[in-house]
Amino acid sequence: MSVHLLIGLLLLAIGAVLLFIGRPDRNGKHRAFLQFEASLLLYPSVILVFVAMGVAEVLRGLFGASG
Repeated sequence: MSVHLLIGLLLLAIGAVLLFIGRPDRNGKHRAFLQFEASLLLYPSVILVFVAMGVAEVLRGLFGASG
């Protein structure tokens, strides 16, 4: 396995965990760290960065682009 593939899978796993942690409870209440307005704007962006970088690394690992 390529190092890029492993890093990409790790980044995707981190993005999935962050997505799971950020979900509201059954009553629609956000977790304590997401109750500020700025966090509701920044948290999805952080998740998207992890997912996008993870996909890029997985593709780089699969197709063997060097650089």
